Amino acid sequence: MQSDKVTGGSELISPSVRVIREVYEGENAHEMFQTDLNTALDKKIRFIIIEPTRLGEETERWISVGNCLHKTSLMSGAASIAIGLAWKSDIFCYSFCAASVFCTSLYSICWACDPCVEYQVERKRKNLMKIPIPEGASTPVVLVHTGNRLVMFSHRLVTVLATSFCAWKLYQALK
Repeated sequence: MQSDKVTGGSELISPSVRVIREVYEGENAHEMFQTDLNTALDKKIRFIIIEPTRLGEETERWISVGNCLHKTSLMSGAASIAIGLAWKSDIFCYSFCAASVFCTSLYSICWACDPCVEYQVERKRKNLMKIPIPEGASTPVVLVHTGNRLVMFSHRLVTVLATSFCAWKLYQALK
């Protein structure tokens, strides 16, 4: 399989697979790895294989925290509406709505503009077998471009609905 050297430690296996190689050329190797990763993310390469352990763990953690904020925002917004419809007590409705607003705000500020938001870490062995991971790569982190912007904005919609619902309930209570 032919591969082309792109930059320092980055290698283009095919137009859809980029490998961030763990090649230490100088004392700024980690910054070079980050630059290679950012370039691959900006080009929206379908599969990015990250060999440097530290960079892979940092990227995986960043994506996991973003996913957690997204899911917490969705679930707390939906819970706010469901609880508000089911129970008379509004304190839980408002609390879940506040959690949804907080998570959505944090996600929008820190994650929405990051190109990593369009990637997920691939963990399923069945799917990993289909990706041309180069020989000698010991436990690399594999990112898959999902590019699903609709999912990214879904928590915003749920948060707006929950906030509107809580504002309506507050208006009804004060009326």
